[in-house]
Amino acid sequence: MHDPRSLSGVRCRKLGAVTLTARMSGSSTTAEIGTAVVNAGKHLWIEKPVGLSVSDALAVARATEARGVATAVGFNYRNAPAVAAARELIAAGELGEIIHARFYFLSGYAAQVLGDLASHGVDLVRYLLGEVESVFADTAIFIAQRPVPTGATSGHQLASGGHRDEVENEDYVVAQMRLASGARCALEASRVSVGEQNAYGFEIHGTSGVVAWDFRRIGELRVGTGAAFQDQAVTTRYVGPGDGEYAAFQPVCDGDGIRRTKGHRGAAVPAIHRVGFACGRDDLGCGGDGTGDRGDR
Repeated sequence: MHDPRSLSGVRCRKLGAVTLTARMSGSSTTAEIGTAVVNAGKHLWIEKPVGLSVSDALAVARATEARGVATAVGFNYRNAPAVAAARELIAAGELGEIIHARFYFLSGYAAQVLGDLASHGVDLVRYLLGEVESVFADTAIFIAQRPVPTGATSGHQLASGGHRDEVENEDYVVAQMRLASGARCALEASRVSVGEQNAYGFEIHGTSGVVAWDFRRIGELRVGTGAAFQDQAVTTRYVGPGDGEYAAFQPVCDGDGIRRTKGHRGAAVPAIHRVGFACGRDDLGCGGDGTGDRGDR
């Protein structure tokens, strides 16, 4: 659809699925276009916020149920292999009973702190820890006036000058949540955190362990489990082929000893092998002797 205001393109029989982003449509029309895409029988990947109200989001959800198409919202952080690994640790009881957690999404920019940042935090809370039972929250607008856009824009662009007007959406939110499990959880999000560039992550504490993740070190987890409690050691765990969808991109060995990506056996990636030996990690190469597959790691 070249013109996001035109819905005629979604009726094309050759078109099987549509990706809808806020940059393409603008938050005020995302729900309208999303509903039209679903009603046309197309699968839909829709960016958040799905709409500007609960009724907007419900309209898309109900259309999806009626048409029976596949849909997904752009909560991408849950798909990081390290986050999937953290979820498995929690589900397996490695941390014991979850008692409290902290999720943070701090940045120096964003279109809106609730729809653009805090929504990701809430999704991770639900993905990792389950449903939210009750919420106590506070929001604030610290920068009362900002330049008014003169055309299409997004939250990732820096602009200056122009006419300034009153800001209508929040700069900051902090929430204290009680989860259905009984655990307590804090969520903080800000688009005015000077010096923070995508400082996103979480710390989750249980009765016998802790797991933490920072988006800026996307392939790592800080994990501490065991019976020590007060002096429990915390180590860095690197994600591997068994974590989330990582295995879909896991290199395997052909007979010539060169690592190639599963599903793309003609595309050699010997650089991975070299990096493995340079880092002293044979799990990144073809085993210790360069011939065996280390897919069990």
